[in-house]
Amino acid sequence: MNEVCQWNPDVDPMVAGRWLNNYLRQVIDKRQWYGLKVRGTVSIANVINAGTATVTNGSTNVTGVGTAWNPSMNGLQFRVGFTYPYQTIVNVVNSTTLTLDTPFGGTTTTGGYTIVEAYATLGANIKYLLWAVNQQQGWPMEVNVPVETLNEWDVWRQSLGWSTVFATRPPTPDGQFQIEIWPTPYGNQVFPFEAYTQPADMFLDSDCPPPFIRADLLVTRAIADAKLFGGRASKYYDPTVAQMKITEYNVALEAMENADNMFDQRDVTWEYGQEEGRVGFGPGSTWAQSHDV
Repeated sequence: MNEVCQWNPDVDPMVAGRWLNNYLRQVIDKRQWYGLKVRGTVSIANVINAGTATVTNGSTNVTGVGTAWNPSMNGLQFRVGFTYPYQTIVNVVNSTTLTLDTPFGGTTTTGGYTIVEAYATLGANIKYLLWAVNQQQGWPMEVNVPVETLNEWDVWRQSLGWSTVFATRPPTPDGQFQIEIWPTPYGNQVFPFEAYTQPADMFLDSDCPPPFIRADLLVTRAIADAKLFGGRASKYYDPTVAQMKITEYNVALEAMENADNMFDQRDVTWEYGQEEGRVGFGPGSTWAQSHDV
């Protein structure tokens, strides 16, 4: 901010900070930058079905008998039978009482139930899922699949285990990227993944852009705004310098994109491993090892 303000001392540092963040967001939205790539794992909880549960039509409360519910189940999915949808647990009051995110729409009943992790979050600021694998069963997952596709394949979500799909669901109430795993995992397992993040704005003096995004490029573009700030009434007004800085910014941005391609080529893509006879063809590594290609 200080460097920007030096080009026009009439600019408030808070305004300069907004310019820098605006251009940071524009640069980030321009492409999936290599420096925004992160890796992680989705770890799935074991299925819980001990005891019985009573659900009441129109109520979000569930009462258990012989259950041992605990706060670690917050965020997991509850349901009774296959003709009712998954509902997310938002609060475990005690070992025999929990609260769902939406009222139960079926007939009041007491009986068996399941608590599973059908929906999962990938961590803070995830923007786009690149790939994931089923580490336990040995195959790549289909990612970014519309939930509408799952509704065509399995509207009752009867398929359990042998997960093959990460479908994109609406974000959680706190804004986290959320997926549905299908078929629903029916036991503890881990799914490694890579994704792109959406970095937060810069606020503190110590904040800086994500790796491989040049801070000086953002400053250059903000200087152009500084030289136009206040219009002709400002003694610092200089549209010629502003245009020079914009041109310098555009050239530097193109160079940064070319440099990014050396790490992770995004401008040219090709199909690989999706056709018969190529590495990766088949429903999993175990299948590939035991069958001729």
